[in-house]
Amino acid sequence: MTKKPLAELFRAMYHGKYEYRDFIGEALDTRYKPLNVGRTQASKERLVYAPDKTMKIYHSFLKLFLFEYLDVNERVVFSYRKGVNVVEAVKKHAHNKHFFQADIQDFFPSIDSMMVRSVIESAAARTPIADLMDHVDRIIELVTIGGALPIGFPSSPLISNAVLHRFDDNFEDYCVNHGMVYTRYSDDIIVSSQNRDGLNNLAAAIENTLKSVELDHLRLNPEKTKITSIGRKIKLLGLVILPNGTVSVDIKLKQQIETMLHFYITDSAKLRDFLEADLSKATEQLSGYVNYVNTVDSAYLDKLRKKYGVTVIDTLIHQGSR
Repeated sequence: MTKKPLAELFRAMYHGKYEYRDFIGEALDTRYKPLNVGRTQASKERLVYAPDKTMKIYHSFLKLFLFEYLDVNERVVFSYRKGVNVVEAVKKHAHNKHFFQADIQDFFPSIDSMMVRSVIESAAARTPIADLMDHVDRIIELVTIGGALPIGFPSSPLISNAVLHRFDDNFEDYCVNHGMVYTRYSDDIIVSSQNRDGLNNLAAAIENTLKSVELDHLRLNPEKTKITSIGRKIKLLGLVILPNGTVSVDIKLKQQIETMLHFYITDSAKLRDFLEADLSKATEQLSGYVNYVNTVDSAYLDKLRKKYGVTVIDTLIHQGSR
């Protein structure tokens, strides 16, 4: 790989459409907006930062030339990676009997500037940026707010995977040595086994592993830590493992999709009323659900084709891919 200075890479990428001097030196506090979102009966409100178009461009550039070179354990991590998704994270557990689920509390905001610096510096030799070490402070300024990773910035997911890389490696070894399967999707940790006993002490094992890689300030959310076993409904990351080991969508979503498909075919006004949206938005939502099913459970999609027509289902899939 031929390394080049950051300025040369930026100017070659944008040919004056965006100024390097702004990228490297402008004040950033007007480039994003704080939003309080997501408060429901089941979850607390979260502070999310929405970057403007220019900030997104800056992050896209950094992603291409830096963040895609950060370390990630591809055997266990299925979030924020090209070509993999939540389905693969769940499928690895499909034939086990007992399941441990937990998530890391306040995940992105718990990742501070020093941790970001560490993963950037560790990737310096692999990136095409010749003078990366001269610009680490500015890059940290571009991807953090108040000294922490913000929820909503495009770079936060990739950085978070790299920060947890050593944990993923070490905890994967622990699970393999104890006959267990481990996957992670962002802040969600799943471990499964044929034997329930080994899962009982996993919370402590996770915390010990975090401590061993100097991430002991990351904590599991005790309210979302649980063990479930075959015989009860097994729901992981919004997906369901059926008794035959098939991964599918939850029955409630299936019922909603089929109700929407019935209205879509027979009465568009009822589809609008059902979703409390105009027909265009309602159709877009239905298309999204059908494409989701196409990703998760092709056998169920075939059932939908038989019940509602190949043309209807394939048209909705095509609409979602445009």
